[in-house]
Amino acid sequence: MTTPPFAGVGLKTVLVIDDDPRLRPVLVEGLEAYGYRTLQAPNTKIGAELARANLPDVIVCDVDMPGQDGKSFLKELRQDPELSDRQFVLMTGDAANANTRTAMELGADDFLLKPFSLGALASAVAARLKRAEISRHLETRMIEQLRTSLHATLPHEFFTPLAGIFGLTEILEEELDDLSKDEIRELTRDILKSARRLHRTLRNYLHIISLDAPNRPASDLLPAAKVAEAFNTGIKTAVDRNRRSADVTAEIIGATLPCGPADCTALAEELVENALSFSAEGSPVKITLKPEKDLLNLEVTDQGRGMTPKQLQQLGLFQQHERKKFEQQGLGLGLALVRRIVFRLGGEFRITSELSKGTTVSITIPLPRAGQAA
Repeated sequence: MTTPPFAGVGLKTVLVIDDDPRLRPVLVEGLEAYGYRTLQAPNTKIGAELARANLPDVIVCDVDMPGQDGKSFLKELRQDPELSDRQFVLMTGDAANANTRTAMELGADDFLLKPFSLGALASAVAARLKRAEISRHLETRMIEQLRTSLHATLPHEFFTPLAGIFGLTEILEEELDDLSKDEIRELTRDILKSARRLHRTLRNYLHIISLDAPNRPASDLLPAAKVAEAFNTGIKTAVDRNRRSADVTAEIIGATLPCGPADCTALAEELVENALSFSAEGSPVKITLKPEKDLLNLEVTDQGRGMTPKQLQQLGLFQQHERKKFEQQGLGLGLALVRRIVFRLGGEFRITSELSKGTTVSITIPLPRAGQAA
């Protein structure tokens, strides 16, 4: 047996599914020579049983097979909560299908065009394992950062609005007979404002927890029209809360996404809320959502106070800059939720800002591949 050239691959399992009785053993023996533990199946029915029983790290599957083919098996796999994140490599003899774009459309992580060398197969598997490891590392780091920040700051965010509710309610109870209608109206308005803040904080916190739940079911694809509707709902909620309808313009064109409407609404609401919080009344905020090729692009731009390069570099999940000066409320839980949703969808999150000139948040989300679930 040759020495495995990839560190640590002996702990990784690769499932090979191919109906060719001559090729399959060759692939299996070749992978074992590179230090992988292997499983093999002559069809997708047996392959599915082995996958659910062993949870392989990588699945290598032929496209054209009797019965269920590799493409429909991949679609089924992406809808299985336990197996949806497995790295999947399709093998095909059709050169027209062996490209990155087709792989993305089908939901595969990579394609191998037959005939290929055992070295090419091992390299493809190693690349998939490296990608999976990077994704796990980023997710673990984000979750740990989130937990640390929550432990330190979340109690304050719950108790501050709650204290306001208690205090204002006590004033109403003790001084009701001496208050005018306008004073009562103002007090009740402030109570409602504190209650809404508390509700939003708790809602975002629970939303983040649900995203990290180990048994979270896969999401169905949300149609483009529903995505647009959910985004418009989030924008309207933030605008109405801040009474800034005259300052906000939006161009919303939806695209199908593997998530629930609550995720889309939260993305829009929290980003618009953040832009309005950091810009004065009368200052414009622009939101655009539109698909371009294989990406859905979301951009929220304000002309508010902005941030320095140092502040951008130090920006944490809940960090707030110059809080005392600007009396900003909220710990940035909404921003943490936005990042978490974008990460779950495989997207990218970027912030560009210039002090006293404004901030732009840009998000790109890959459009779903065939059979993909969140």
